Amino acid sequence: MTNRDQNKSDALLSAAPLPTLLTFAAPIILGNIFQQLYNIVDAMVVGRFLGDLPLSGISVASPVMDILYALLLGGSIGVSVLAGQLCGAKDWERLRRVHATALLGGVGVTLLLSLLGFACTERVLLAQGTDAAIVAQAMSYLRIILGGLVFCFLYNYYAAVLRACGNSRTPFLVLLVSSTLHAALDVLLCGALRLGIRGVACSTVFCQVFSTVWLMWYVEKRTPQLRLSRADLHFDARLGKTILGYAWAAALQQAVVMLGRFLVQGMLTPLGSDSVTGYNMSLRVEQFLFCFSQGVSAAMVVGLSQNLGRGNRERVRGFYYTGVAVETSLLAVLGTAVLLFARQIVGLFSANPAVVAAGALYTGTMAYLYLFAFLGEVIQGFFRGIGRLRLTMLASLLQVVLRVVLSYFLIPVWGIRGICAAVVTGWVLLVAIEGGYSLRAARRL
Repeated sequence: MTNRDQNKSDALLSAAPLPTLLTFAAPIILGNIFQQLYNIVDAMVVGRFLGDLPLSGISVASPVMDILYALLLGGSIGVSVLAGQLCGAKDWERLRRVHATALLGGVGVTLLLSLLGFACTERVLLAQGTDAAIVAQAMSYLRIILGGLVFCFLYNYYAAVLRACGNSRTPFLVLLVSSTLHAALDVLLCGALRLGIRGVACSTVFCQVFSTVWLMWYVEKRTPQLRLSRADLHFDARLGKTILGYAWAAALQQAVVMLGRFLVQGMLTPLGSDSVTGYNMSLRVEQFLFCFSQGVSAAMVVGLSQNLGRGNRERVRGFYYTGVAVETSLLAVLGTAVLLFARQIVGLFSANPAVVAAGALYTGTMAYLYLFAFLGEVIQGFFRGIGRLRLTMLASLLQVVLRVVLSYFLIPVWGIRGICAAVVTGWVLLVAIEGGYSLRAARRL
């Protein structure tokens, strides 16, 4: 670990929570934003260069990608909690063994997910009632994405373990460069070379390969605590069970939220393709907003896990209370911006008035109601940081089930506003279930 990385890790264990949390969260938030730019730029380029049919295809493909990415990201988050505890305890030997086992196991799981995606995705999209022409566009995109899925895992995994060791800056720099490269390649392949929707997918996979190679090089050259020799590269079955205990709950917690969105998308089909596309464009805005709440939560998880590994329980409470205050302040600013400029923001993705109207209706309605999502994110970050990942998974599952059930009954009556009511009710349920319990758990620490 470089001296700069070591100083950041020491700050997590000793400096005041508020400036430490903000300093560590800033690169994660910016990295999340540039991560979202992958999909946002895809949608903007496709909408402007190729028209409504390919844009509908990429909007239908997005929930499938989100579910797969959520599984990979969630698993990486779970591993990073264990890695953070070991980093706080300075148990470098065990950290390397955990790193090798999680890396090999994660690659195997990702390859399996790719095969399942190839086998099942087209049938699922058609079963939803999606128009065959839109499904054909979506599959042209998804087949290339699925072929490069292992690089998506490798990037997210290496970024997660570097953050767990106190380095949030390097993953951000990698994303900054790769996102810029991705935007240029999108315009080149899709606009200039006219490769269509396949060009957008090739651009995404190429940049994921680029990011993976950079982070692996950085770990090899600059982070000896994570450097693996050939002798280290073996799967430890006993450690694998421990890692699985952290990873599976976090992976499912992330995936069930995306699965809920995917099921709701299917319920919107009777309202027409413009409503489906508008809703998916509004979800891109939503995911952009969540870059901030999830960045603060991710930074808090590292602070909690490292301090828990060191035995600094008082600082665990301090990071949690600080996280709540920061999330609430962020929402006050972001909610106002979204409320005032909903139509203009959604209009960045499409010139179709019907698509813009549908997306702006969802985005504007939800503006200040995102408070419950932001609070839920910091509460779940608290439980992840102290290793209670199963609780976060169960709470997410309950709120998603409620969201889907309510959407089924409310969409035929209220349309997109029915989705808003269903989603917010799910968030309120999550905060109600976990909020009081988290405060009691913090006091017991």
